[in-house]
Amino acid sequence: MQKHAYLIIANRNPGQLQTLLTLLDDSRNDIYLLVDRKSVGYPRDFQLNYATLFSVSPLIIDWGSYSQIEAEMRLFQAAAPGKYAYYHLLSGLDLPLANQDEIHAFFAAHPGKEFITYSSQESGAQLLARVQKYHFTHNFRQPNKAMRLFRKIEKAEQRVFPVRKKFARILAFGSNWVSLENDLVQVLLREDDRIRTMFARVFLVDELLVPTMLNIYPEFKDRIYYDRPVHDRPEEFQGSLRYINWWDGSPYVWREKDYETLLAARRQGHLFSRKFDAEVDKAIIDKIAGQLLEIK
Repeated sequence: MQKHAYLIIANRNPGQLQTLLTLLDDSRNDIYLLVDRKSVGYPRDFQLNYATLFSVSPLIIDWGSYSQIEAEMRLFQAAAPGKYAYYHLLSGLDLPLANQDEIHAFFAAHPGKEFITYSSQESGAQLLARVQKYHFTHNFRQPNKAMRLFRKIEKAEQRVFPVRKKFARILAFGSNWVSLENDLVQVLLREDDRIRTMFARVFLVDELLVPTMLNIYPEFKDRIYYDRPVHDRPEEFQGSLRYINWWDGSPYVWREKDYETLLAARRQGHLFSRKFDAEVDKAIIDKIAGQLLEIK
């Protein structure tokens, strides 16, 4: 039996995270959990009956900064010795849309494939602007108006006078939530120094990590399950198998009224979805979980 690793980054809603863990609780899975160190008082003990849960050393995660990649790499590093069939990167605000029998059957039927979502929404110039070095700040959502103004000026200057043009031909853009097989995960870990050199002290590059590394290692491109770029439209298939609604939000938080939409996304082939938030609508979380647990 080839096991799967679920790699979860969480920062809030521990009760909702317990629901996610319950839906992943299967003897065929190991679960690796990294909690944002800013989440003071966040519990570290969760109830599982079948899967093994590993706590990964926390770090402070700031939106838009390299810390997002660092968290992902820390999870890959923790899980890699297990040489799993698949590594599924999730946030604590995700849910599966299928039960574990369906998920394992699907990946067993598509061995060696890489599941990522490419996006067509960024031009080459916009991608290059993301990898210009920033100064003085690592928190791009801070309330300091002077720092926000400085960052706006800095970004404008970097678009006009980019200093890292050597990266222009290899940059690519897609979702950072992916399902990868073991060979590619091992490559990412071997390239840790290069990844840090390219992406440390730059802006919003977690969405560049895996697509760019696939350009550096083109032999993996034949393994991509679905490589057609999306345009953030509801009818499109998202190759990461994660149904994420960018057309109504950033991303949109699912609500109970969207239940049939999520069922349709599952029929289309999506095995996971985000974003769910118990503080916005707990009913949709309970409805999906109840349906999956009943099938189980």
